[in-house]
Amino acid sequence: MLISRLERLGLGVLTQSCPPELVDRVVGEAGRQEKRRRLLSARFTVYFVLAMCLFPQADYLEVLRLVKSGDRGLRSWPGVNKSSLTRARKRLGWRVMQELFRTVARPLGGDAELFHGMRVLALDGTLLAVPDSVSNNETFGKSGSQRSPMGYPQARVVAIAECSSHAVLDAVIGGFKDSERIVSDALDAHTGTGTLLLADRGLWGLVRWHRLREQGTHLLWRIERRKARRVQDVLPDGSYLARIEANKHSKASGTVKAPPALVRVIEYRVDGQPDIVRLITSLTDHERYPAAELAVLHARRWEIELVFDEIKTHQRGRPVLRSQTPDGVRQEIYAHLVVHHATRHLLDEAARLNSTTAERTSFTRALHLVRRTVISPGGFSPLGPQTGPKPRTYRNRPRPASRAAVTGLSPQDPFLRHRLRQQSPWGSSQPSPPAHRSRAEPPLA
Repeated sequence: MLISRLERLGLGVLTQSCPPELVDRVVGEAGRQEKRRRLLSARFTVYFVLAMCLFPQADYLEVLRLVKSGDRGLRSWPGVNKSSLTRARKRLGWRVMQELFRTVARPLGGDAELFHGMRVLALDGTLLAVPDSVSNNETFGKSGSQRSPMGYPQARVVAIAECSSHAVLDAVIGGFKDSERIVSDALDAHTGTGTLLLADRGLWGLVRWHRLREQGTHLLWRIERRKARRVQDVLPDGSYLARIEANKHSKASGTVKAPPALVRVIEYRVDGQPDIVRLITSLTDHERYPAAELAVLHARRWEIELVFDEIKTHQRGRPVLRSQTPDGVRQEIYAHLVVHHATRHLLDEAARLNSTTAERTSFTRALHLVRRTVISPGGFSPLGPQTGPKPRTYRNRPRPASRAAVTGLSPQDPFLRHRLRQQSPWGSSQPSPPAHRSRAEPPLA
């Protein structure tokens, strides 16, 4: 099979997390595989978008030069410019990046980091500023009022992350005006039996609570003080069982009212703070799950804020994303999540080798290492080890045998040089190329 020379470009160690076989399978399942051979193929475009997120300060052509520097055997290619790369991103679409992220994303924490056999996850959202184009403004929206909008349009990202490894497991994208509660309803990956989900009070919803409990997910959420006030039983550790019901004022017309739920309420106060923190959980066994352990555990919900800081501050490297269209924004966000998960996977392997945890490793140093492996010669190619003939370059191209080798005569023979001038391939109408003249040789007649 013919292989485009652009498809040899790699992403350093990140190529191990996104091998070409996986990329081709995701592209084929999304129906974005090209019907004819292109220089900017779908596989190359996937790797280019990932590299674009690795080098956010560089423009399209500079990103291509940086990635190309890892393979010294590649020549410059004609016809590849900013417009052609933009069209290639448009052909690829954002669904490919979404499916690639959902395929790559998986929990990275070990068994030692579980809480009573359950994997601890956190649910939260964040905002990302996007370019102020007409389409982005109509799709995502701005802050402020309709008459006086302020700032850039903002895309809302709601994600589920593993607290121990900082790996993002699932994410959905909405607009600034979309509620985090409604956007989070589309999150359904990596939750279920054997997981404990932490969330803040802004994500509370009784219907959402029942839906997650039906999947087998245990919950530990912070809630407002006016919720769960109907006490059913007081437990020895200070917590109590309460009944929580749907708010009749928030019931939408034509919808079925959610049934009440029995929850365990834990109240405590942080030293120096006047407010009382109220948690509700589905873990009603106070002997197996003491209230003090759950109160300490809920503080790990802030780990997802560190995940957002790694992506927005250190990896993104710029205050505003570069894509001018809504599909490009979604594609770029999911590409950032793929790069972040691959970097976190590298940190997890390094932590295991050094018998430590991923929380005590530096994400910034790992990101610098990944960027160095991309631009260093001999980096990982997405094609893997080549078993066939090496790609031809200008230096090792096959050359036709000279007439001297065919006739067996020496090129320094004056008679042969005279014959070669008469049989010039340029024809008689064009001047012959100048022959090399030695001082020891007499001029040819």
